[in-house]
Amino acid sequence: MSGFRRLVTFTDQGVSSISNFVAVAVAANVATAHDFGQFSLAYAGLLLFLGAQRALVGETLLVRYSRTGELTRRVAGASLGATALVAVPAVLLLAAGAFLSAPEDAGLWLIMAAVSPFVLLQDSIRYLFICQARPAKALLIDGIWAVGSISTMIVTARTGGGLTLVLVWWGAGAAVALAVGLALARTVPAVIHGARWLWLNRDFAFRYLAEFLTLNASTFAVLYLLVFPLGAAGVGALRAAQLLFSPLNTVFSAIKTAVIPELVRTRGNPAFRSRLVETLGIVLVLSLGWGTAVLLLPASAGEFVLGDTWRNAAELRWPYAVQYLAMVPYTVLLAYFRAAQANRLSTRMRGVLAALTLALPLGLALTGSAEASAWGFAAAVAVAAGCGLLSVRTARVRAGRTSDAALAPVD
Repeated sequence: MSGFRRLVTFTDQGVSSISNFVAVAVAANVATAHDFGQFSLAYAGLLLFLGAQRALVGETLLVRYSRTGELTRRVAGASLGATALVAVPAVLLLAAGAFLSAPEDAGLWLIMAAVSPFVLLQDSIRYLFICQARPAKALLIDGIWAVGSISTMIVTARTGGGLTLVLVWWGAGAAVALAVGLALARTVPAVIHGARWLWLNRDFAFRYLAEFLTLNASTFAVLYLLVFPLGAAGVGALRAAQLLFSPLNTVFSAIKTAVIPELVRTRGNPAFRSRLVETLGIVLVLSLGWGTAVLLLPASAGEFVLGDTWRNAAELRWPYAVQYLAMVPYTVLLAYFRAAQANRLSTRMRGVLAALTLALPLGLALTGSAEASAWGFAAAVAVAAGCGLLSVRTARVRAGRTSDAALAPVD
């Protein structure tokens, strides 16, 4: 049964990722270059808060409440209330974008501000259902949003509707999915209890948020700084090469939602180790398979996907293949740390990655080579994963535990 739950959760993650990609593609097709630039800025801000919500609320739910009976209706309402609190600064930031932008762009920002609470709360209910071992309900509400919003967006685009109307339908789809999710969960956001929930879970929630913000700050900073030694074309080549491996990002994201709850439920018994080994094997096969496919991709197919950028991006496939291969042990270790509540170890590993992601690609880019910079990204992930493995070994030695007992929480 647990295997079926993981499969459904992986499917849900795929539906969510693909629908988001299609929604952005539809927006790009109906927008002018200027309007799409404005939308991209607003969408990036929304994604920042979505990631923060997942770290602050979603991951805390999975780690602390995935055991049977832990997630009561009161806790569910409080966690949704916490998400509602996260939505407040999201609305304010996007509304500030409307105030600071030109009058003709303000409407777009206001629409993104208006839909942001629906997007965040709908995503939070996904985590509730997965935490409750009911991923089929998460898949249902994501499917409702995907089918409803994308179909109306495409019809609007084909009938000459503009970007503003397309975004209204996207937000309406999130609102409908949210309403269905609330009905299925039989709860509503409890904002006051949400503040208390955050305070009671602050040791986990704020640590996970800090990890997320540190990694994102490092990633964004290095991309902007790389413009100076590599130029915009060099950074574009890096991003294009990364795009070729983007389906693996869905796999790594799904590990958090699909595997962590199962690890939490099996913590302390032999199935815990089996889940870890199984996850490592599956993700390793997927990474090797997709990496091989990208390395063997014909130039004609590459040009179809990336256009003229393919020429520069093609040279970067090897370092990115190595980077995504190194992401396998890194991601499995992160799932282990979360399930074992080894929070200090996860913070240490992710801190190393944040520091090296900023230092290595930038330092190697001083040679003027985008390929050298790409190898810097790969080395950052590999070293971080190595530090994670070393941390586990050190913790075992210090505690004097056997290899089986070491699978229990280490701090």
